[in-house]
Amino acid sequence: MDVSIIIPVYNTEQYVAACVDSVLSQAGVTLEVILVDDGSTDSSPAICDRYAATHDNVRAIHIQNSGPATAKNEGLRLARGRYIALTDSDDRMEPLMLSNMVAAGYAHDADIVCCNYKQVDEAGNFSHLNSTGQTLVLNHEEGLVHFFSKDKIYSQCWTKLYKHQTLVEHHITNDPGLRTDEDFIFNIRAFGCARTTVIVDEPLYCYTHRQNSLAHAYFLENISQYIDNRLRRVRVTQKAVQGETETVRLWSTVHIIMYYNELLGKVARFPQYHADPRIKSVLRFIRSHRQLLGRHYAACGFSRTGMLLITLLPTRLYMLYRKSKT
Repeated sequence: MDVSIIIPVYNTEQYVAACVDSVLSQAGVTLEVILVDDGSTDSSPAICDRYAATHDNVRAIHIQNSGPATAKNEGLRLARGRYIALTDSDDRMEPLMLSNMVAAGYAHDADIVCCNYKQVDEAGNFSHLNSTGQTLVLNHEEGLVHFFSKDKIYSQCWTKLYKHQTLVEHHITNDPGLRTDEDFIFNIRAFGCARTTVIVDEPLYCYTHRQNSLAHAYFLENISQYIDNRLRRVRVTQKAVQGETETVRLWSTVHIIMYYNELLGKVARFPQYHADPRIKSVLRFIRSHRQLLGRHYAACGFSRTGMLLITLLPTRLYMLYRKSKT
């Protein structure tokens, strides 16, 4: 079997049928679909069961609500394909996604195959239309650099196929119970073990941007845990790159600054956390890499003004500045 597609499902009754249909419509590959209902309270469980009852290559399992990381692990435990896909239940695959990616994976014996994506909002407007049509074959170092710099490789799992054997040999799974940053943590472990990565830079995946998505709602309701999860992500990154080249370590630091900047933007909405010791440590880290930030401030999401202010303003004033931008 070519691919096992694992789809965690949580309260996506409006989207899950279109997602599964897009997977079942894939041509030129043999596949199985593993639907993991993560304790949904809408009609999603019934939809999953209906597909399992009418398609021999679809399996539905139901677990107590535990978050996407645990749900994906349940799917990984059952998967039998040579490659693994981890797909969100409110998204869709383009018709040639799996055939193009599997062909590239087999041709180069790739541990990871990546594609590009296009984004659609709930009004049907498309964005992120920046693919080049190139196919790139990367060695271990190149794969990590592209991953950290977000050069045609993104933090999410849903634009990738993973060689099943590589995941098993290196015991790569998701951290159980994690509800944010789980994709990045899974990916840093996978890329850390990947000898060959192939990029098929075509928009083969359609990502649905929802204002009420699980990830968006989670940080609003659990900002303290969100901060902890982001710091955990950084610790995993720093541990993973200890034995890597100087170039990889440099780009890992750029990546950390990039996502610390994102964290600061979210925390700015919560003035009670502006002086939190964890936020002070984030600012200290960024300020300790002033020269690197100066070279890569745009890649890290800063304007030139913002880059200067984060290095010059006291923490309280800087966070008030960020709050004014929300």
